[in-house]
Amino acid sequence: MLPNGFYKNLENVPETDLEFVCYGIPRSGSTLVYQLISGIYPEGVAKTHRYCHHRVKTAVSFRDFRDVVVSLWRRSDPANVDRQMNQADIEKFAGLCQDRVKELNRYFDRGGICPLRYEDFATKPATVFQAVEKTFGIAVSPEKMTELINQYSLEKNKEVSQRLRGFKQIDAGSQIHGNHIFRGEVGGWRQFVKDRDVERLELLLQEPLRRYGYLS
Repeated sequence: MLPNGFYKNLENVPETDLEFVCYGIPRSGSTLVYQLISGIYPEGVAKTHRYCHHRVKTAVSFRDFRDVVVSLWRRSDPANVDRQMNQADIEKFAGLCQDRVKELNRYFDRGGICPLRYEDFATKPATVFQAVEKTFGIAVSPEKMTELINQYSLEKNKEVSQRLRGFKQIDAGSQIHGNHIFRGEVGGWRQFVKDRDVERLELLLQEPLRRYGYLS
């Protein structure tokens, strides 16, 4: 079995080496999902931001793509978190998000996955276990759930992140980076996008926002 951890690409990994794949569009809580799932399986759990064709148990996390865009942008200059996005920023980071959505779509088009919406599990991590049990029949005891949820609480993950100097530094066990966590809030994108730019951002992201239920 593959050692638990982050893998940029799983194309050349034998399917028999995988117990569980934790995919997430970047900045969608996939690290928390990985932490909880890797607490169930001692090996064979792979976190990735890329498409994996293997038909193993797979959890797929996603988030309001406006929050994804702002989170990607904010991470690019973590020392200046009070700035506002300009029009060039919106075009650039919406484009990066659109590229990542293509891989998210592949998982949903394929099916057989456990979808995890960030807005549902960010403040209620037990939702991850409930969804995994519903999809794959994997039952986790209440005691184990509580243990893992406490071990990987937002506060404890922030503590790990703050000990690291930058995003390129990572704690291998938890997969937490430096500058990994800002506030973990829902809808925080709005405070960084000027009123005049909201329409453009939503136009660029219209298709995934509609497909995944963030715009009616």
